[in-house]
Amino acid sequence: MSDAHDGPAGRGSGADDAASRDAGARRTGALLVIAAAALWSTGGVGVKVADAAPLVVAGLRSVFALAFMLVVMTVQLRGQPRALAVIAALLRRPLVWGAAASYALMVVMFVLAARRTTAANAIFIQYTAPIYVALLSGPLLGEKPARSDLFATGACVVGMALTFGGELGGGRAAGNLLAVLSSFGFAGLPLLLRVDQKRLDPETAARAPLVAMSLGNALAAAVALPAMIAEPPSGPAAGRTLVVLILLGTLQIGLPYVFYGVAVRRLRALESSLLATIEPVLSPIWVLLATGEQPSAMAAAGGAVIVAAVVLQTIGKRRR
Repeated sequence: MSDAHDGPAGRGSGADDAASRDAGARRTGALLVIAAAALWSTGGVGVKVADAAPLVVAGLRSVFALAFMLVVMTVQLRGQPRALAVIAALLRRPLVWGAAASYALMVVMFVLAARRTTAANAIFIQYTAPIYVALLSGPLLGEKPARSDLFATGACVVGMALTFGGELGGGRAAGNLLAVLSSFGFAGLPLLLRVDQKRLDPETAARAPLVAMSLGNALAAAVALPAMIAEPPSGPAAGRTLVVLILLGTLQIGLPYVFYGVAVRRLRALESSLLATIEPVLSPIWVLLATGEQPSAMAAAGGAVIVAAVVLQTIGKRRR
């Protein structure tokens, strides 16, 4: 009799343990995504307080981010003899270079935009990128856009119109346009990697994002090199500016991608995407607390519409 009872009890206990481990993994994943999004959200305030020319800020931030990512890549390569061959193969792929150029466009234009408009506008407009990915997935990946994609696109257009309309009198239109360019880069990075992923084996595809972002940081630093040589941080605030830029490169770009890479293996795509949307919500709050900068009421309403559109589109894609 005891054997008959021990069997089901053992199986039940094993199932409970597995469920408990799964719940624990998801909680850890959720905390990591929240931490990553919170760190990403500090980019706006860092760009605002760094006392250097915008291109210098963009270039030095990418230099420190590249150094961090190379350290991460070196740790990952230990004991994996094929890893160097995989990276060399990725560096010969045009679409990886295209993704890297998109990343460089994103990080450089974001800094230029944040210096010419509010940090809130820069991040809200940049966050329209998932809509472009949805629309371009049709011709590039054969994924037909759904009704939710089209609805979200229309909502983002309305949100951008509100954002631009609220800033026309404040001299911030040029910054908003630079943020649009940043959003194109934000969309191009995952889209080009997804196109190339269909032609790669799993091991190579898994390394492509970190290789593309490392290469993108190198390209951004190369673009900004003349400015970094001509106008390095100087004066009494030079030390503080360098500390800010080191923190931006390591903690605002490098570490969050490590967190996010670990987290997405533990969460559903919908959960990770929705948790990440706290980035555009937190970013203007940090800037407001640090500098007192705030967008106009109309621009803030436009940003809220954009974030809501991205959230609803993400939910719609999950339901499909």
